[in-house]
Amino acid sequence: MNIYKQEQADGLEEIIKSSASISFASIAEPSAKQIISKTKELKSLASIEDKDLYYVQSILVTSSWNKNDDIFNNEETWLAKDTPTHKPTNLEHNEHDIVGHITANWPMTENGLLIDNNTPIENLPEKYHILTGSVIYTGFSDPVLRERSDKLIAEIENGQKYVSMECYFGGFDYGVLDKTTGNYQILTRNDSTAHLTKYLRAYGGLGEHENYKIGRVLRNITFSGKGFVDKPANPESIIFSQDNMKNFIEASVEKNNDIKKTTVFLEEGVFSNQANLKENIMSLDNEKTAEATTDCSEAQASLVTLQDKASQLEAVLAEAQSTIASLESEKIEAAKKTKESEDMKEEENKNLKAALEAANETIAGYKTKEEEMMKKEKKNKRMAALVDNGVSSEVAEATVDKFENLDDTSFEAVTSLLAAKKMKAEDDEETEDKEEMKEEASTKVDASVLENVEVEPEIDLSVGGNVVSEVENTRAALVDFVYNRLGKKLNKGE
Repeated sequence: MNIYKQEQADGLEEIIKSSASISFASIAEPSAKQIISKTKELKSLASIEDKDLYYVQSILVTSSWNKNDDIFNNEETWLAKDTPTHKPTNLEHNEHDIVGHITANWPMTENGLLIDNNTPIENLPEKYHILTGSVIYTGFSDPVLRERSDKLIAEIENGQKYVSMECYFGGFDYGVLDKTTGNYQILTRNDSTAHLTKYLRAYGGLGEHENYKIGRVLRNITFSGKGFVDKPANPESIIFSQDNMKNFIEASVEKNNDIKKTTVFLEEGVFSNQANLKENIMSLDNEKTAEATTDCSEAQASLVTLQDKASQLEAVLAEAQSTIASLESEKIEAAKKTKESEDMKEEENKNLKAALEAANETIAGYKTKEEEMMKKEKKNKRMAALVDNGVSSEVAEATVDKFENLDDTSFEAVTSLLAAKKMKAEDDEETEDKEEMKEEASTKVDASVLENVEVEPEIDLSVGGNVVSEVENTRAALVDFVYNRLGKKLNKGE
């Protein structure tokens, strides 16, 4: 069923989807036990006295605006008139309490006249009934089921039970009645009229809007069966017994002087129009002729045939119910296994995820420790190299910490440079000591000798200058840092 935007905005989507079926009830009474006429073709379906079937006949639905503001118009009801056949009957609309099934359906006027199945829709009366014949199963071996059917039949015969129609529908329009003029019209349900849905009683409204009464015109109707219930709903539905069928037909004849024909039951479960019905009905109680005896024999023969058909139908129904139960059981079991499998997979995934997280944490811990150890080893190695080249432990540690991001090659080059400086400084100190010793040995030095002394060019330890590469700049900065921390120049000549 289509749900329009305005109905969604009004919060009606779920209730429209969930209420695509309706039911209403009428009183249930037993069917006539025997109706036989002088004409062979006129025999009552209800005259069959099966041991395992109890016959009930009732008006299922009337083409009208009912008390629930649901409108069964004559066209939609006519199109659905054959759908109740072979549908189940149950108790209180409980599909688990099936008590019988519908056997036949007949459309008839308010006056009790059969409406021919070939009648064009445009020739139908606005208001008519769908009469249904049904059976209640009585041949149970289970004492609980037998007691259930006996109780139901007793309530029907005491006038304590009602018949409630069940149907589905595929959509709806709006029936609008002007309360002032009485004018009635049908409005198509679409985007521009969907705002009227919230006023329908079926969806929580009051059934009125401004000066109009609003009902729900059901479309694409399928009658799905009927239930025996305790409360009535459709006041126009009646159930036919032998007496009220006679009264109903006689009243119809007296009410309509122009009616020359009316209806009685046929063996095939349909109605037939016959002349002089009143005379035929009056003769039913006095019929004791040989022809009546013959008709009774024929009825008994028909009974056997119908019993066979009923038995076959019951067998088919029992098989269908068994198949449905088996499929439901398989479906439930499959769903259960699927749920268990999904739960197991979910638990396995949880365990795997936890194990993976633990492994990642362990690996990360090992990597951190390894990096710390390598960093410590690298620091110790660099400090040792600096200390070996005359740098104090404190200065060496500060130097290593400051230039910890310097690559090994560059650091080794700086260390080598420091070593060379150290060796030169030591050589210079040794030479200076020797010269001082000579000075002490000889207080006078030949000036001409000093003039010929060759001065060794000073080694340039400064940073900057002609250093062009980034590595050389870094090395120079490192050397400068170490010298500054030592607080002296290795080259004594400066």
